[in-house]
Amino acid sequence: MKFELFIAKRLQLYNNDDSNKSSSVTLNFALIGIVLAIVIMIASISIIAGFKSTIIDKIANIQPHIEIKSGNYDENNHPCDSISKKAPFTRLDNPNIEQVSLTGESVCILKTKTDFNGLVFKGITNDYSTQFLEQNLVDGKIDTNSNNIIISEKIANKLNLKVGERINVFFIVDQLIKQRKLTIGGIYNTHFEDFDNHYIIGNLSTIQSINPWSKNTGSAIEIKCKDFEMIDSVKASVVDNIYQHIYETGSTDIYQIRTVTETNSTYFAWLELLDTNIVVILVLMILVSCFSLIAGLLIIVLNRINMIGILKSLGATNKSIRMIFIYMIQKLILKAMLLGNIIGFSLILIQKYFHVIELSADKYYMNYVPIEINSGLIYLNIGILIISLLALIGPSYIVTSINPARTSKFE
Repeated sequence: MKFELFIAKRLQLYNNDDSNKSSSVTLNFALIGIVLAIVIMIASISIIAGFKSTIIDKIANIQPHIEIKSGNYDENNHPCDSISKKAPFTRLDNPNIEQVSLTGESVCILKTKTDFNGLVFKGITNDYSTQFLEQNLVDGKIDTNSNNIIISEKIANKLNLKVGERINVFFIVDQLIKQRKLTIGGIYNTHFEDFDNHYIIGNLSTIQSINPWSKNTGSAIEIKCKDFEMIDSVKASVVDNIYQHIYETGSTDIYQIRTVTETNSTYFAWLELLDTNIVVILVLMILVSCFSLIAGLLIIVLNRINMIGILKSLGATNKSIRMIFIYMIQKLILKAMLLGNIIGFSLILIQKYFHVIELSADKYYMNYVPIEINSGLIYLNIGILIISLLALIGPSYIVTSINPARTSKFE
């Protein structure tokens, strides 16, 4: 065992002498400061990660990961609003693609006897994934077969609608008004205002009948990826497939391809700002921890001036004495990290499973503070330990200014 570590293990961090009670109080305040900083950092990382994950998950389930629309123009030089699910979209064999679906959208008006509301009707097929809507179902069931539709709780409350009611839906196509009488099969609430306030979900056949379009025609082809992080890679693969198809067949079709991050660039730019916030919080809390540690180190050194003088008189080097005090303050660091992690993880686990702190879903897109526990918390603890030890190197040089001849007379 090293000489410095041997001495440090046998020295008490706190001096029980009544004359040094103020020093013990100072050390306790330093400990509390470090513990609070660690708790705040753990909570901040978990909350920000949970918030980002929840928002991205909602956007990724509401909006298609990759959306393909027609870029062609008709004989009147008007943009073509329909696309057919044909080659090359029937042979997309990328292993990261989970689903390829044909969908259709059209502006519509829901009208009751006393009120009306302008919305977007989104038509889907039977193979379209409705798992997210099922998770956010409030009443009824997810059934878009035949003339059934699914509306949001906000729209249902506004128009005073219930599951099972039949409602008139008006579509405007080529300056003509077309009416469909549809049945409300389910009511959902995603707490995502931009979606809940504007969309109703129904069968694609309704959109096809009002245009009219063939069975394999819709407004867009939506691609869902198995991994959100692979969206750009899948998009590149789809583009390659399209170019290959055009090259092989001589097709003159034009397509517009956009990813969910491009369609919702404002949301993702906002989420990136949260990373800046967490960096600011971490820097401030690390500074608080470092100042607390430095104060603790100085207190320990000042309480043991006589010991430093004796060690120097016996031939101990300044480096050895510095290491003794760094080893001693490590006890404070480890104790603070242990307490900080116990308190921090206890608080975030309580919030994660019991949702103690609630939020306004209209403002935050969720009704409670979300928590995500990830590997960042491990790196946080490693970083705290390394930065804390590095912060002690400079202040530890104070022992070099202590003269053995003077300290032998100091009481």
